[in-house]
Amino acid sequence: MKPFERLFNRLDNKKIDKTPNLNIVMLFAAKEIGVPYSKYCLDYKLLVEGNIVCAEKYGLDCVTTMSDSMREVSGLGGKVLYPDDDVPYNEEFLIKGRNDLNKLHPIQPCDSERMTDSIKAIEAYKQRLCDDYPIIGWVEGCMAEAADLYGVNNLLVDLIDEPDFILDLMEVCLEQEILFAKEQIKAGADIIGVGDAIASVAGPNLYRQLALPFEIKLLKAIKDMGAKTKLHICGNITPFLELIPSDYCDIIDIDWMVPLERAVELHGNKSCICGNYDPVAILLMSDENKVREAVAHCAEIGGDRYISSAGCEVPKYTPQRNLQVINELLLCSTP
Repeated sequence: MKPFERLFNRLDNKKIDKTPNLNIVMLFAAKEIGVPYSKYCLDYKLLVEGNIVCAEKYGLDCVTTMSDSMREVSGLGGKVLYPDDDVPYNEEFLIKGRNDLNKLHPIQPCDSERMTDSIKAIEAYKQRLCDDYPIIGWVEGCMAEAADLYGVNNLLVDLIDEPDFILDLMEVCLEQEILFAKEQIKAGADIIGVGDAIASVAGPNLYRQLALPFEIKLLKAIKDMGAKTKLHICGNITPFLELIPSDYCDIIDIDWMVPLERAVELHGNKSCICGNYDPVAILLMSDENKVREAVAHCAEIGGDRYISSAGCEVPKYTPQRNLQVINELLLCSTP
């Protein structure tokens, strides 16, 4: 069974030969092909090569466009720094207050070098892989994008002090993310991931009032355009786990500190639950026996709609053997 069929059969609750493996590789993938991370982020050909090498070598069941959260920021006019072998970040925040909103205008992804780079990656995947692997495109969640444009500290303060301003900012972000998702789907993305990490620190009330409505709008728009959806909120979402919009999610990523049993109980009848062994304590720092134990434990809890993955990105210096044993275990286990 090819990875595409395997993953989509799982999403459709059909028979599969192996539990899908959707571990996230970014810094690890760049290291695997021996290139600095800045080049990996800026050159779609290297991103594609890193993903394909890792998928084939470690039994991953997808390829992605994931690299960093600065693609949309760059397109919107933000100044982004690219350390030689580390994650890109803002040189300064594009938005410094409400008065700057009038200079923030969503753009067509084709007018952005870095958003176009993602689209070229998807086109390259389609050419090289045909339909053997599912292609996961990526956009930022609206609260996450607002934080990228305005700054995490500023955002968290004004969630309380100026919520109307934050809502207006997130509306612009929503328009941009829908445009970006649309072009990725047109290029051939089968799934669009939505990364909304900052939502994990907002707390239940602010999540319900601010983050959740925008997640629903964005996820619904993606589904209406014909793609599957994957919601990824890094961190501890336990306080508002029951609020996660599983009606609009085909896949929900669960980070390591969230009780997997509870996630399956709340959302496993609507969405495939993906996670949640610890990427650092297990993948990076443990031996292969502990990796096997953790992967098997999560699969047992996850049940018949489970997807295997660490709670978040595979760390850059993860031992290769630890990724290999995940695939070995999944191959010899009942899916």
